[in-house]
Amino acid sequence: MTKPALRAAIVAAGLLTFAVPALALDVSGVWDIAEEERTYQATVDMTGNGTYNWQNGVIYGSKIEGTRWSGSWKQPGNDREGGFTVELSADGTSARGRWWYSRVGTQVIPDPDFGGDYTWRKLSPAARIP
Repeated sequence: MTKPALRAAIVAAGLLTFAVPALALDVSGVWDIAEEERTYQATVDMTGNGTYNWQNGVIYGSKIEGTRWSGSWKQPGNDREGGFTVELSADGTSARGRWWYSRVGTQVIPDPDFGGDYTWRKLSPAARIP
């Protein structure tokens, strides 16, 4: 069998699959975030970028792959920045993960273990940060 004939047979049999990117979960909205010592709210867009009301926080550079949401954060209110990764629930309404510092003031922190755990809970779309 020639290559074109084999290709046609595979396509006809439905055995050829195409890589179609999975749709990312929509994380847009308002989230309650709970750390060990504090809670605050974040408002993010569909790409996972936005703001939060602790130290004038900003979430940027977000990437959502399947149920994994990762990105960076900065807090102008106390001159800190770092990264985060959370694992979203299947329905995208909650998440658990870890945040870490990459810089505090002028001190660079290369150890991603210097941070903490937190949980996220999505609120109704009508909720607003005070």
